This record gives sequence, structure tokens and C-alpha cells, in this order.
Amino acid sequence: MPDTVDLSVIVPCFNEEDNLSELTDRVRDTLNGLDLSWELVLVDDGSSDGTWDVMSALGGSDPRVVGVRHERNMGIVGAWQSGLDACHGFFICIIDADLQYQPEDIGRLWRELEFKNVEIVQGSRNALTRKKDMRYYLSRGLNIFLNTLFSMDLKDNKSGFLVTRKTVFQDILHHRFDYNYFQSFIMVSARQKGYSYTSIETIFEERLVGESFVTPFPARVSILAMIDLVKAFFEYRLMARLDDGLEAFLAEHEPSRQDEPLTGFRSLLLRFYYLSMPLHHWLISSDVRHYYRQLKRSQWLGRDEIIEYQEERLRKLVEHAYFNVPFYRERMRGEGLQPKDIRNINDLKKMPLLTKQDVRGNLYRGLISNDYDHHKILKITTSGSTGEPFECYADKKQLEFRWAATKRSMEWAHYRFGDRQVRFWHQTIGMKPIQIIKERLEAFLSNRMFIPVFDMTSSNIEDTLERMRRFKPVLIDGYAEAFNLLAKFLKDKKVTGLGVKGIISSAQSLPADSRKVIEESFGCKVFDKYGSREFSGIAYECEAHDGHHIVAENYIVEVLNDGRPARPGEVGEVVITDLNNYVMPFIRYRIGDLAVAMDGRKECPCGRGLPRIGEIKGRVQSIIVGMDGQFIPGSFFYHVLKDYVATVRKYQIIQEDFGQISFSVVKGSRFTEQSFEKILSILGKQLGEGVNIQVKFVDNIKMVRTGKHMAVSSRLKIDFQDGSFKKD
Repeated sequence: MPDTVDLSVIVPCFNEEDNLSELTDRVRDTLNGLDLSWELVLVDDGSSDGTWDVMSALGGSDPRVVGVRHERNMGIVGAWQSGLDACHGFFICIIDADLQYQPEDIGRLWRELEFKNVEIVQGSRNALTRKKDMRYYLSRGLNIFLNTLFSMDLKDNKSGFLVTRKTVFQDILHHRFDYNYFQSFIMVSARQKGYSYTSIETIFEERLVGESFVTPFPARVSILAMIDLVKAFFEYRLMARLDDGLEAFLAEHEPSRQDEPLTGFRSLLLRFYYLSMPLHHWLISSDVRHYYRQLKRSQWLGRDEIIEYQEERLRKLVEHAYFNVPFYRERMRGEGLQPKDIRNINDLKKMPLLTKQDVRGNLYRGLISNDYDHHKILKITTSGSTGEPFECYADKKQLEFRWAATKRSMEWAHYRFGDRQVRFWHQTIGMKPIQIIKERLEAFLSNRMFIPVFDMTSSNIEDTLERMRRFKPVLIDGYAEAFNLLAKFLKDKKVTGLGVKGIISSAQSLPADSRKVIEESFGCKVFDKYGSREFSGIAYECEAHDGHHIVAENYIVEVLNDGRPARPGEVGEVVITDLNNYVMPFIRYRIGDLAVAMDGRKECPCGRGLPRIGEIKGRVQSIIVGMDGQFIPGSFFYHVLKDYVATVRKYQIIQEDFGQISFSVVKGSRFTEQSFEKILSILGKQLGEGVNIQVKFVDNIKMVRTGKHMAVSSRLKIDFQDGSFKKD
């Protein structure tokens, strides 16, 4: 047998010696008529007749027929599992051996899978050919229960005749409880795990040879089925959540250590916070607590275990992208690639790089998954640090995973849920009223104070510090420019009494001298965060301050130089694969930043197995000086202009001198003078009275080394230590 075939037909067999020869002949004739490679896997599930002898003879005459033997009966699910372990197919078909399902219908299911944008095709039993006995009516009754309790819409949930990918069926068979007849719930499991499916009617005849394990009046089977139904209701309704696979991986790979759990009031507060999630977050439910707990454990896995998990997720992602995202299917076919060619991180280099231009040009032309649920996705819009509008989508599971990873990283900076925190941020710029309400409610429940970074000036900074003294935060996070300004004032005025334990700095990379001043001024360590609008937090510093730990459960990060992995200490381009965003996969995405590569074989002193990258080199500290001397971070302009993407397609803001701003604009598709004047009014108000904004309409804006447009930059040389600025 070859290492892989297109389709494996898996057939559980119990005392089926009289059916196997006909079954094999009909399967062979059907599959030989299709343009694919195949195998037939027959599983003898503890038969007491001559089933195994017949299997052995069939396998001896045709190497495509594979026999698997159980010494004792393990049930149909156990037989499926053994068949999956033995098979070589990328796709699998499950069918019974009793010839009630017709082997010729395998071809119909296969063709339906080829031409429908679904991951599972089920063959439902034709009611016209079925015997209307007690078993029939009990089966119909159970089907009504399944449709009602689990929001299904199938005519025959119990049908065990289907075609799907091997990995999909393996995932479907993973469940929490022990069932008597789990085969009744395979489609319920498929729906709960987010797989798309369809059903076609197939011929179902009476058994002619052999006996069914279900008697004509199956009282015992009915009772056991009802017990299963209760278990399934708990598993797939009351406890239902999309399983990212990390929980199952952790069950088989025990981390080297565990963090101390929250106790007492903090624990109760966190539980209430989870329960209220829908009130203060978009698309994030209380299920996020599961991801948070998983990430708290997975950070202590070893390096090799982290890689093993990433490669599991990578294989699943590539399969999904190939079969559900037209852009990737066409791209991979153009490169002569199939999902089976991408099995590990080293294989990723076979995939072409994805650029921002690819995303913009194909966003609504095949880059969004065919099977997305529009109720569970969020559109992310930003003008970006490049000054060119950018849109992408993230699904519910990814948003929840990102939130959990952010909370985990905050704990690396000595924060525990319930501690007071201050955030220097854009706060409510560009938000709708309902978003503002949610933001403020979340801040209240998480004990967070917002300080609008765009409003900070040298004249009001004393008031800001006094508010912080009264609040006594344990953690401060926000834009690096704000910390530079605050640190200067703290050092000059020798202000004390803040009691901060950690600072998380983002948006720009802090130079070493600025970082030193901040740490000395605040009396605590700075923890750098590397992130983006597309992915949120990508990598974070831990307490060892020896590089940035990648959120490896979420991302594979490559640092490339001339197309090869950069050597340790070498600067390379950051390329990201998002392992959990299935609505719009990012596979080998060129984010446009530069970073220093680190030796992946060396463990971090903190003991975490998460891989690391070094200093982020591709960030530009873009600070504009306003007319009253206030420092305005470049991120202010990003947040204003992201709401005017139809007016301004690209932009570049350069401060030529104090009071002199050059504003280069590539007009948007729906540019109007009225909307542009509104933009100028907002900018003029923030920059101050008397500022001279010189507008230049251009056709394009050139890129710099990182592949980004320098959206905001200043010719003024700013000294954060003495607050002076002069023309560079």
C-alpha cells in the first residue's frame, strides 16, 4: 500500500462472513469507477464466526483490502477508531457491512463532497424502503429528540454512512463522557465542533443475511439510548464550546508545573466577570475561561511539546484553508501543493508568503471561509501604521483566545485579576455609544482607570499623576510615547508614591535609554508587548526580560532573512501564521515588521517552553509636537483616520518644523471636500491653534525597508529626558 490514498472505506464487521465478499466486490467496482486511489479497511470486531478468515482471503487477493482484528467486541466506535488508526486515506467513508446501505452510494457521497462547500456528507436512510417496525419508529422518535434538543435539521441524525476528511472524523469521535451508542451523536458532535455538513437520501434495504444487534422490541437499547441522550445534552448543550484541541493535548502532555490559582474574593470576582462577558465584550462569552485556564497550563509545556501542538494545529488549519477558502485552494494548487504536503513547521516554507496587497485584493474574492457564521465574526478595520486602510475578520474563538493570552501576559508583569490598573490608551476615539458603554463597564469590573493618552500635556500631567497616586495601580499599560513623557516628568520632579509593580509598553519599541529612565522613574520593570491590529498580542516579555515569548498556542512566528530563517542575533522580517482564525486564515503573513531572531534551542530562564523572538526593530516612534508643546503619538492619527477610509485611502503626516505639518493624501474612492474638511478640523483642533497643515494630494506614497509606508514621522529631534525638541 502507498503511504497515502485519497479515500479509505472503513467497515466495522461483527459476524458478517456471508456479506463480506459481495461488499468488497461492490465497493471495488464503485471506487474503480472514480478517479481516485482507495483502500477498504475491514475491522473484525470480535466475531465468533469465520469473518476473519474471509477478511484474510480478501486481503490476500487484493492489497487494497486491509484487515484489522479485535480479539473482543469493542463496539462500533471502537471499530471506527481502529479503522482510522490503520487507514492511509486523507478522506474516509464509514459504512456498515450488512449491505443495508448500498456501496454504490459511496460514489454519490464522494461527488457531493467534491462539489458542495461542506466538510461532511451524510447518507440519510430512505424511508420508502425501510421496514416500519418498532425499531423504525423509535429511530424516528430519537431523531426528533436530537433535532429539537441540539438545533439539528437532519432527516436521519443516526445514520452511520458518511464521507469526510480523516482528521474531521477523528475530532468528531473525541468526547468527554462514556456512551453506550455514541454513533447516534456523531452529527451532533460535528455541529457542536463547527463542521459544515449536508445530507443526501440513500437507499436503505432490509438486512438479508446475518442478524442485527437491535431486537424487534429493543427495550434495553431504548433505555440506554435515553441515558446517552441525557449525557449528550450536558456535553453538547450545557457544556458546549468550540474545542480548540489544546485541552485534549494537555490531557496527554502534563505541564512541568502549574501556577497558583486565584482564591477567595478574587476568584469570585473573576467568575462574575466571566459570567458578565456578553455585557462588556463583543463576541466573547464566558467560555473564554476555558481558554484562559488552558493557556495558564500550556505555558509550562516543554519546547518540543509546544512545537508538537503547533504542528497539530497547523495541519488542521491548512486542511481547513484548502477545502473552505477558495483563495488558498487556488494558491496551493498553483504551487502543486495539497494539505498532505504541509505536515510540520519546516514544511511551511513550501507555502507562498501572504502580503497586505493579497489581503486587500482578495478580501471579498475568496479569502473568507465558505463556512463562516456571520453571527460569530468581527470585522477589524484600521488605517494601520502604514497609513493605508486595512480590513480583516476574526472569529469568536480567536477573539476569546486572544483575550485569554492577554490576561496571561499581564500576570507575567505581576498582575492578578482584581488588582488596580491604569491604561494609557485612545479610550473612546472612533467608538459608537454602545461600545463606549461596554468599555466603561469592563473597566469598572476589572478595576481599571483609563487615561486618554491623546490629552496628556506638560500642563496637566501633574493632575494625571495625582489621580494615579490616589488610585494606586499595580499595573500600568499603554503606548510607549506616554511612558516617555511621564518618565521625564517623574525624574525631573522626583515624584514618588505610585507603588507600581509592572508596566506593559506597546505600540512602539522602547529604546534602551528610554526604558532605563522609565524603570528608574516608576521603580519597576517594563514588559514590552509586540502586537498588531490583525492579531492583537503576538509576543510578550516575561519576568526574565530575555526576549519576547510568542503566544505559540495561537501563532507560528518566522523571522526570515532573504527567504531563510534568520540566524540567532540576525535581523529578519516577521512572518506570522495564525493557527486559530478560521474565518479568514492568515498563513505566512508578512506583517511588515523587523525583529531579531533568537536561538530556539535555548530555554528562557523563566522555565516556559514558549518560543521567543528578540528586539522588535521595525517600529517607528512617530511623535508630533502640538502648538502648546504637547506630544501627540502617531497612533492618534491612525485612530482618527480609520473612520474615513472612503475619503483617505493612504496618508503620510510629516512634521517639517514646529507648527509645520505636511499632510500627503491619496484620495479614497468616495472622497468629498466636506468629509476631508471634517478631518482637517479634527486634526487642527488636536494640534492646536496656529498650526499650518499643508495638504498634498498624491497618487502614491513610497515604502521604506520594512515594506511599510511611514505614515507619521517628525523631522524634529525630541529629547524625552529634558523635553526639548529641535529640527533634526
